[in-house]
Amino acid sequence: MKRYLASLLFLITFSAIAHADVATLKNGDRITGALVMIQGGSLTLKSDTLGSVSIPLANVTSYSADKPVAVIIKGQAPIQGSLTLTSSGDFQVVANGRTRTIPAKSVDTVMPASDYNSLVAANPAPWQAWKGNASLGYNLQNGNQHTTNLATTLGAVRERPAAPIFEAHWRTEFDFAGLLSHAHQDGNTVTSRTFTANLMQQYVVTPDNFLFLVAQLNHVSTQGLYLQQTYGGGYGRNLIKNARTNFSVTAGPTFVQEKFFTGQLTRTAELLIGESLGEQFSKRFRLDHFLQFYPDLINTGEYRFDTSTVLSYKLSTRFSLNASAIDLYLSNPPAGNQKNNITFSTGIGYSF
Repeated sequence: MKRYLASLLFLITFSAIAHADVATLKNGDRITGALVMIQGGSLTLKSDTLGSVSIPLANVTSYSADKPVAVIIKGQAPIQGSLTLTSSGDFQVVANGRTRTIPAKSVDTVMPASDYNSLVAANPAPWQAWKGNASLGYNLQNGNQHTTNLATTLGAVRERPAAPIFEAHWRTEFDFAGLLSHAHQDGNTVTSRTFTANLMQQYVVTPDNFLFLVAQLNHVSTQGLYLQQTYGGGYGRNLIKNARTNFSVTAGPTFVQEKFFTGQLTRTAELLIGESLGEQFSKRFRLDHFLQFYPDLINTGEYRFDTSTVLSYKLSTRFSLNASAIDLYLSNPPAGNQKNNITFSTGIGYSF
């Protein structure tokens, strides 16, 4: 029985080694593990005993991948097949019975074919693959005046998973903010409602440049604005993009239609000039700010802007405390209505 168990253990161990990638180094060492990536002159393997190991290719005399890989070549379509590192330092790929030798200098990235295909073929349903934050705040005051305020915000982005090599793709951003306010005193009631929704569809041409289409709907009762519709498009660029700071700008023409509670209907063309800033001060504190400025191209001197600033403190992986300020400005509301609609709110946020 002991001999049988020993033989079985040997077969399992031998099978695991036989079906793993092996890199032989110039000093004679052999490192066994699953391929993670070859990029930037380094071979990264995931070993059961050593964890993730990064090895300079210059120190590797031979290497072969057990499973099919995707070789991503600069300016060409990726090649998929079995991989071997030749003694010259170049790559040899066997695909569909054909052997190709690829110079190492022309290769951008090598990764498991299954990983590459899952990135490229990712096609989630419209309601899937969203990442963002939602918040909810509620205030109640009782005294001579009974007041209730409900504020909610939602910001979400939908984009294909990050890939080791850039490919042009679509990115969708959606933002929503709503405020319901109700005040009652001595038989008099005042109710105000503010809703704003912004949808931007971007085509990311390069890592820092994108084209966009935008649609925005606003309802602001304190400005006498029943429905404001904005449609347009243009060009955007990421000026700063790193682990701590993201700063981008956008510009383009838009068409605007406004309907007021008075029955007044206006149509005009505007220029959209926007900026978006995200700053991660620490692991817990974060600031998100955006501004969209719309000078009127037909009615010279008229303009409007939408701006939002949110400061959040992370409580856990999913939950945070948020404080926000939103300002919707309209230079030409109907008589008797305010130009500014400013909202300050605090609440609990949830990340998804």
